Amino acid sequence: MKYFNLFGKTKGQSLNSESEKSEFEKIKVFKSLPKEQWKPAYNELNKIIGANLKEYGFKKKGRKHYRLTNDLLEVIDIDNRGSWSGAKDDIEIRIGLVPYCWEGLTKEYYLVGSKKIEEIDKTIRKHFRISQEYLLLADYLSERIIKNVLPYFDKYNSTKKITSQPYIFPYQASHLTFDTYNSHLLILFSEIKQHKVNKSIEILDKLIEISTHFENELELKKWTEIKNLIENKDWKSIDKILTENEHKELNKLKIKPVANNVYSS
Repeated sequence: MKYFNLFGKTKGQSLNSESEKSEFEKIKVFKSLPKEQWKPAYNELNKIIGANLKEYGFKKKGRKHYRLTNDLLEVIDIDNRGSWSGAKDDIEIRIGLVPYCWEGLTKEYYLVGSKKIEEIDKTIRKHFRISQEYLLLADYLSERIIKNVLPYFDKYNSTKKITSQPYIFPYQASHLTFDTYNSHLLILFSEIKQHKVNKSIEILDKLIEISTHFENELELKKWTEIKNLIENKDWKSIDKILTENEHKELNKLKIKPVANNVYSS
């Protein structure tokens, strides 16, 4: 299969301006695919997006695309999971910023620091369906991701940047169990990494309350221990725990940092 190359553009050339419509956007009527073709079409679509993102430092693993910069994992999730009935022909794209310094954060069902692509790119089409035109869709999504999502990552690609503008990732402490954006986990571990206390204690108190309510002894122990270290301002012990977790998570994912960031040396 020949991969689309962003409408004939090569690396270094500008993408289409907003006034120019892509071939995908010009389509008025989409031709449906039979259900048995949804999964292979989706797989090919995501493979093309992965090929287009590879030169920007992303690594495709399953349906997700990962890039490590500074102390966050940047994640693009191209999702067409259905319910019990299996795959569907709808595609949802979520963007995540994952602080991988705590075990399990990279495996959260909902991405940590999650945002829908249409929250980042206000001009993108709001609905994506796998049709016979899925190759044009792969090209279109690659273009929009490179043009608008990658600059978004540049703005928020470290825990230091997150703590300087936490209002970009709002959360409600009283509704953490219903938060499909997992913004509280991004704020929590960004604060801890940057040796800040206020929001981290607020979130930990709620996580401890939730763990107690559901009688989750393992989670309760972990949250209580890290809270005690923060309250005692034992940042040396905290940094040691976080660093060890980072090494473990990166070894599991087999992801290396891209050039020109603090983890490259």
